[in-house]
Amino acid sequence: MKTKILLWSVVSLLIISLAVGAFWWLSRPQVITFSDDAKVTLLAVQYGKHHAPPSVKMPAAPAGRPPARARGTFTTTNDTLVLWVRQEYDSSGNQYHNFQYYAYDKAGTACVQTYGRNYGGNNRQGNDVVAVQFDAFPRREGKFYVRVQESDNGGQEMSDQKFVVANPSPGSFTKWTAEPLPATKDDGDLTVTLTKLTVGATLAITRNQDNPDDPANKGVQAVFHVERNGKPVTNWEPVSVETSDATGNQLTVNRVGDNGWQNGWANYNWANDEDTFAYQFGLWPDEPAWKLKFEFSQNSDFADNELWTVSNLPLVPGRQRDFNNVRNSRTNAVVAETDLNGFHLKILQAVQFTDVSPNNYQQGGVLIQISPDLAEGVRLTLASLTDDQTNDITHSSYGTYRTGNTTTYRYALRDIAGITNINLTLAVHKSRFVEFTAKPVLEAANDNN
Repeated sequence: MKTKILLWSVVSLLIISLAVGAFWWLSRPQVITFSDDAKVTLLAVQYGKHHAPPSVKMPAAPAGRPPARARGTFTTTNDTLVLWVRQEYDSSGNQYHNFQYYAYDKAGTACVQTYGRNYGGNNRQGNDVVAVQFDAFPRREGKFYVRVQESDNGGQEMSDQKFVVANPSPGSFTKWTAEPLPATKDDGDLTVTLTKLTVGATLAITRNQDNPDDPANKGVQAVFHVERNGKPVTNWEPVSVETSDATGNQLTVNRVGDNGWQNGWANYNWANDEDTFAYQFGLWPDEPAWKLKFEFSQNSDFADNELWTVSNLPLVPGRQRDFNNVRNSRTNAVVAETDLNGFHLKILQAVQFTDVSPNNYQQGGVLIQISPDLAEGVRLTLASLTDDQTNDITHSSYGTYRTGNTTTYRYALRDIAGITNINLTLAVHKSRFVEFTAKPVLEAANDNN
């Protein structure tokens, strides 16, 4: 009898030890380590509207008042997935570090990308606690995977390791019904026909250099035929696309300025009166249908009442660092202004930089301000920029700067040696919107143009 009791005691202790060990193994933090010893640790997974770092407690609310916002906390409009992570890296010297996060489905057919947000509080450079917010993830699956890409002075590295994340909002979802393609939609005088929608298409951008078939290197291709007043046109292009599905996922890729993109990347290719619009990021192709809302914007042949032209603006010498200080009124004086279609436009002093090398991609610059903020569906376009001999000046948009209700558009100028004056035409114009409910078709690996 004593032998049996002793045996059962040993067995019980062994079972308890195994259970404790399994619990420790399963509950230990997930860590992704890079070749330079930088690492990212998953601290917590949150789903809802109110988000706080794992070490921060929400303060109690005084009687009759809402709770104060604790350091590092934030609120989202809808229930949102947030991963709290710790980023550790070498911050000595001039080391540069950036981390991007990608959520994959189990089959690896698609992914979405986001960055960490510095909401952790008490951060130290090289040891950051950040919130990684995913507005889309594979909601029909019990779990999904998150990979991390590190960018630093030495290049980029995509992690082989993955965070395994349990779906925080499992449940049943409805299924949308796709309309057959081609499908045609109208907005006013613009008619848009969607002829093809594919995912897994190869893009002219590489995020994972080690695996060309990684979904991080793939995107969505939408092919359009566009007509205005019944005639084919090629001067209307998509400048934003909102992609959503029946599970609650929603992503928006939006053009900022003339050629920069926010929350992703996109480009166009017109051929034979059809526009192939390639963009990243989309959603998961196993859905029966996506809803896609496209904003189309005109890029030339604007109406006279949409345009403002200013001639013989002086191009003066100045330093790049002074030019980039938008608040510096001495170096960025207003040289022309007007009201156009309900907005106030200002052109600030155009500058030829004296403190950059001749082959710098920014040899000069011009700033354009507009207020109030542009309403949805209204765009500002730099329609023309020429020298005093009406030769086109090479220029590119490199972002916007917002203060109060004023947005400043930055334009870099190239090949401006010897130029003393410039001519500039701006357009304030309205977009058109069309919506489709379509089934994305998955491209075969290594079979894209």
